[in-house]
Amino acid sequence: FVLKPRDELIVEVSCRDAYLRLCCVAVLRDGHKIYLDERVDFQNSGQPIPNPNPEVELCSALACLQTSQSDSEDFCMLECSEMALLNNQDYHQSFCIALNKLISGLKVKSQNLNTGGTAMSAVDSRLLYVLDVSEGFSLLSLIAAHQGQVKAYSSVEKTKQQNVLRRLAHSNNISEQHLEFWLNHTEDERGVLQRPSREKLWSAIILDCVETCGLVRQKLMEKASLARFLLEEGGHIFPEKIVVYGMLVESDTLLLESAVQGREPTLGFNIAPFINQFTVPVHVFLDFSTLECRHLSEALELFVLDLMDANANYTEREVMVEAISGGRITAIPFWYQIHLDQNISVSTLSRNSHWKQAAVVLQEPLQVQARDWIRLAVKLHKSTISISAHIDNTPVQMD
Repeated sequence: FVLKPRDELIVEVSCRDAYLRLCCVAVLRDGHKIYLDERVDFQNSGQPIPNPNPEVELCSALACLQTSQSDSEDFCMLECSEMALLNNQDYHQSFCIALNKLISGLKVKSQNLNTGGTAMSAVDSRLLYVLDVSEGFSLLSLIAAHQGQVKAYSSVEKTKQQNVLRRLAHSNNISEQHLEFWLNHTEDERGVLQRPSREKLWSAIILDCVETCGLVRQKLMEKASLARFLLEEGGHIFPEKIVVYGMLVESDTLLLESAVQGREPTLGFNIAPFINQFTVPVHVFLDFSTLECRHLSEALELFVLDLMDANANYTEREVMVEAISGGRITAIPFWYQIHLDQNISVSTLSRNSHWKQAAVVLQEPLQVQARDWIRLAVKLHKSTISISAHIDNTPVQMD
């Protein structure tokens, strides 16, 4: 029903079976009441014409799904974060392009080897193997299998989610033989990173590198180290590299949400020294686009994690950044540019991203003036990023 300015809605609210239901019953327009379930046709002398509202029936059915259909094989509950991931078009499109480029190159390489006289004994030996170890409900194994000549393994664990992926594969003309579930072949999750078979190696391994909350996933670099030894020649880890970006900001909001500020908020009780010992320095699930703050620097590169080249990695790094405005540096929000290969990447800061951002909150705000140089010490320990800052106005030598 299309609303016009100054229309008034009559909404019916009910709570049954622990589910809140909202139903738009009627619209008041210019003194007339228009019922949405029996819309009045004014061209027929005002006689109401029955018009069932399918939206209301759909919403009611959806609200009852968990209680009425949770045992059905056709029904599968997804978390909000999983639904947000499925709606991230840039993410899936980027993976599709990167996988297509890799698999096409490996197919050409295989054909050249055959032309050169290397015979393949079995049909299965011509298959390329792709392993997706993403967390939760992921479609990347389907995207890989859809490339053709690929046997993709998904790490989806829940039986109902596996059934949904099988149905999606069938509806998209993907053979059941080209999609399997890796955890069904391993005894436990600790053995998820193994060879596909004694004679085979993976053409691609997809790692889940960033949590929805904005943090690097635990043991990511350890998984990448193991994954590199399981790749065939020319194989690839997705993503190949993660670049961490950040910005200096002044945000009272982050301060108030991160630690007790003085005695006044607690009516004179001096609890801050004790409570603040247990505060976490990294604020997660941050929406940087809506955060109330002042930008005190431009965005800058903080850290690089290379999943394909172990020799390019480090555990700590110092970065110099110039303040573009005076103020108090209270926090350093950070996000990631996830490089699938040298040319294709996705940003966790994108407005269409399903990821949130995180921020390191400084223990003590740092007062700076415009054009001050700030030295940041960035460390990565057990997949956790920590940052300290101090003013360093010594001349900066540019390369």
